[in-house]
Amino acid sequence: MDLSHVARREVFSAAWARAAGLDSDAVARAVVDGRAHPLLRGWYATRAPLDDTDWNRLASRAAFLHFGGRAMVSHQSALVWASLPVMYAGLRTVHLTRTVPGSSRRRRGLMLHRSVAGVPKGDRVPLAVAIVQSGLVAEPLTALIAADAALHAEKVDGADLEEALDLLGGSRHITPVRAMLDHADGRIQSPGESIAGHRLRQLGWQVEPQFTVETDEGAVFADFRIVGTRVLVEVDGKVKYRGDDGPDALFREKRREDAIRRKDWRLVRLVMAELDDLPLIEGRVNEQVAGAAA
Repeated sequence: MDLSHVARREVFSAAWARAAGLDSDAVARAVVDGRAHPLLRGWYATRAPLDDTDWNRLASRAAFLHFGGRAMVSHQSALVWASLPVMYAGLRTVHLTRTVPGSSRRRRGLMLHRSVAGVPKGDRVPLAVAIVQSGLVAEPLTALIAADAALHAEKVDGADLEEALDLLGGSRHITPVRAMLDHADGRIQSPGESIAGHRLRQLGWQVEPQFTVETDEGAVFADFRIVGTRVLVEVDGKVKYRGDDGPDALFREKRREDAIRRKDWRLVRLVMAELDDLPLIEGRVNEQVAGAAA
């Protein structure tokens, strides 16, 4: 039996199935046959989730429908709905925030949070609120990565983030999240750049994103300049928020790098897999800073 007529936007509940004449045995057979895919208790998808992000998107939709306006999608689940990057945070738990009074509650695959005074009701919390919330339950860096992406895409602005920080000002762990979001910057073009900038600041360096270098090939941009030095930092293997460089990317990048070096700038290259290795980053930067000063 085709279950699409039972579902709403690819999800359905066991109660909906019963109302359509399908008992629990019929739903169980649909699961075995691969026509229904369990999400949360009593809720199913009509297709297999593609990955954890897709699972969270489907499961949060199911949870929102289950609560019928008494809770809205929030935290990293709202970031998923906004197609923002979610890193350093688990996606096998859906997060909702109550719209009515009530305590927090956790069940398998779902975290239901207390309501937040001043947050308007809807299907999801405002995006800036979700960004701050994600840093409270995951890592502050989770919030920075999402904030940079949202600012870059002009989905939020600085005032939105400040308002969200004020709304959640009484939350535990708000201080490190606020400190992290002081560095949110719409010039950042990828999650890798968000992480790299944070790591460099952890090591005591001040950085300038999207630094312009005038070369004999014209003006080119480096991901970061270490302030007070002639050292640039680039993050390779990253997904930019805009565009695809295509098959000629390697050739263009080589010309760009050669042009930068001809102007006596030194380059530190990092890849995504290295961005959590502080000693490695420190060693590479110190080597180039020392070389530039020689």
